Amino acid sequence: MSSRELIDEGKSVRDSASGRVAGVFIVVASTFAVLNALGLLPGLRDSTFVILGTASVFCTLYGLRQHRPKLRWPWWTITVALGLFVAGGAARATFGGVGDLTAHRSLIPDSITIPGYLLFGAGLSAIATARRRGQEGNLDTLLDALVAAMAAMALAWVYLITPNLVQHHAPLPVRVVLVAYPSVSVFMVSAIARIAFSPSTRRVPAFQLLMAAMACMLLGDVLYILVEPGVLIPPLWLLDLPYAFAFILFSGCVAHPSMATLCEPVSAEEAVPSQTRMNMVALALCVPSVVMLTRAETTASDRIALSAVVITLTGLASYRVLRALRAHARSEERLAHQAMHDHLTGLPNQLVIREALSEGFAEGRREQMAILFVDLDRFKLVNDTHGHSFGDELLVAVAARLRGVDENALVARVGGDEFVLVLRDIGSRSAAIAIAERVRHVFGEPFRLGTAEVYSSASVGIAFAMDAGPEVDAEDMIRDADTAMYEAKAHGRDSVAVFDPAMRERVTERLGLESDLRRALENRELRLAYQPVIRYPAGPIDSVEALARWNHETWGDVSPTRFVPVAEDTGLIVELGHWVIREACSALAGWRRTLPGAEHLQVGINLSARQFRDPTLLEVIQQALLDNDLPAEAVCLELTESLLIDEPETATELLSAFHALGIRLAIDDFGTGYSSLAYLKRFPVDVVKIDRSFVEGLNRADSSDETLVAAIVAMAGAMSMTTIAEGVETPAQETKLIGLGCDAGQGFLYCRPIPAEEIPAVLRRIAATESSLPSL
Repeated sequence: MSSRELIDEGKSVRDSASGRVAGVFIVVASTFAVLNALGLLPGLRDSTFVILGTASVFCTLYGLRQHRPKLRWPWWTITVALGLFVAGGAARATFGGVGDLTAHRSLIPDSITIPGYLLFGAGLSAIATARRRGQEGNLDTLLDALVAAMAAMALAWVYLITPNLVQHHAPLPVRVVLVAYPSVSVFMVSAIARIAFSPSTRRVPAFQLLMAAMACMLLGDVLYILVEPGVLIPPLWLLDLPYAFAFILFSGCVAHPSMATLCEPVSAEEAVPSQTRMNMVALALCVPSVVMLTRAETTASDRIALSAVVITLTGLASYRVLRALRAHARSEERLAHQAMHDHLTGLPNQLVIREALSEGFAEGRREQMAILFVDLDRFKLVNDTHGHSFGDELLVAVAARLRGVDENALVARVGGDEFVLVLRDIGSRSAAIAIAERVRHVFGEPFRLGTAEVYSSASVGIAFAMDAGPEVDAEDMIRDADTAMYEAKAHGRDSVAVFDPAMRERVTERLGLESDLRRALENRELRLAYQPVIRYPAGPIDSVEALARWNHETWGDVSPTRFVPVAEDTGLIVELGHWVIREACSALAGWRRTLPGAEHLQVGINLSARQFRDPTLLEVIQQALLDNDLPAEAVCLELTESLLIDEPETATELLSAFHALGIRLAIDDFGTGYSSLAYLKRFPVDVVKIDRSFVEGLNRADSSDETLVAAIVAMAGAMSMTTIAEGVETPAQETKLIGLGCDAGQGFLYCRPIPAEEIPAVLRRIAATESSLPSL
């Protein structure tokens, strides 16, 4: 188990324990409060409130210490408020005065308790603000909370404040206190509403406990306000019971592990007003009118107060609606922009390109329009080497450079690393080609991204609207430029190509070839041919190279140079490669078991770049060896130099894994790529296959290829690598290769690639003669 998992497991255990502590405290404390209310604890009745309040303060401190919320000061503020509530309750038990409006001493507990309400409300407001920190809808939540508070104020004024104001026999300070309680309760309502208007909090246990505690506290305030003027005369223990439950439930809230989430900002999705919230706001807007209509008698002060509330609510509602309309307009504008622009670079997208082309065609400016399709070369290598975030930075930098190529061009991003420029007022074909060359040249300078410098190039395809018929639309133009871009890539990348109809025919043929290749793989129409590798100086055959062959029902034999690139581009090469591995290992196992002299025969299998990145490659090879009971050294994987140079880190890791298993590794077509054995020394390579272009030059007496081959053989021998010459076709080439110390040869001089069923005859012939090589 990792350290991260251990930490997470420990936190889960602590949270579970804290949840149990919260539950136990709520059950025990509530039982104590109920027993006291029923008169079963006569000796503790007068001190019950103080006992429960003190226990709640300690439970709150436990929760803060245990869960350590990111924003702590609101919770400490609320804890201080709880302490003031406990002190106020103790003072009330000492001085009494509840229900006696002439007793100034009743003001002592209230002067302690009312500041506690203000601190409690401030703490709740801070928690509500923290949940909406940095969000555009924070003001909207505040407005909705004010609407709810004004509705509560209307009710409080009519049913709580006004009755206390008419208690003329009570001293003014007492009446001020009686009015203060509903006022601070309204403040509490606004703070609670801001927290409650977050949909995500309703599923949090700590939130549910907090809301229950606030409901109990507000109920206690209402009872207290009604008791003071003598409207209600309940026993004192009943008056304290709602406050006791408020203490208990709030302490359970802080002790519960979910309390830490109450101060965490909600996501943008969670901040969207819910239907319940909108219904509550609508109901709150109706409250003052309903109160005015249902009261038969209202005083002038009531009418003035309710009118003020209605006016305030109308202003809040109007401002809220105005903000909602503005937000909706901004949202519509933002959605429209997002629909027409790329989110990463801010450039227009393909929809804008189509509209611009279609508009130009409709205005009859077809002769003046061209489109450039730009694709970054080897962009995947940047992503694989530096990461996708780095690749995104490169795309943004490329977009900035393309904007500066031509001020009249419309630049857009239409794919991962694909950009399009629409030229709407070109004077000639040469002007468009000149702009395309400028596009290519802006990649000449390195891109400075942070502390790194990245060099990149681009292939550009051009399509001219003047060359297209009237039936060609914007989509066709983009497709034609895309086709020309692939033609530029086929010619070595970092180049410009102009579309012509022949390209479309080649694309159509390629698409047909791809479709037929998929069908051929499904129907097992491909086969393997094997070309022997002859050990110098006089045999025998110690390995064969497996080569994929395809006999098409219409086109006949399709060259691998045609269908392998298609398979590579489409990803079919992975499926094709798996089939080659399984088929070659199966054939080799049969020969090694049944043919004399073939016990140590090996098979060479070519790997492409796409196969090399296949995460299942190692597993597939291991399974093929296991299924056919072959040792790992029976297989030799052949890779090109460019594959190793392009992805050196991946290559080193994967080749080391192969080498550790005992699988042999060969560099195919050596000399056509980086051509440095010193560089290749970093890879665990066993075999170097010298490219046929060097072997061909051995036929000429004055060729420098002989010197190059001699150097390759000498350096490979110094690093304990075997050398195999490819494309050996004449006895003269063979003689020179043997004289230079080459280890083996492969080519038409010895044998063309042949079907698997012909390999036994060749091996038997070699085994029978052992003194001459077959000539087939």
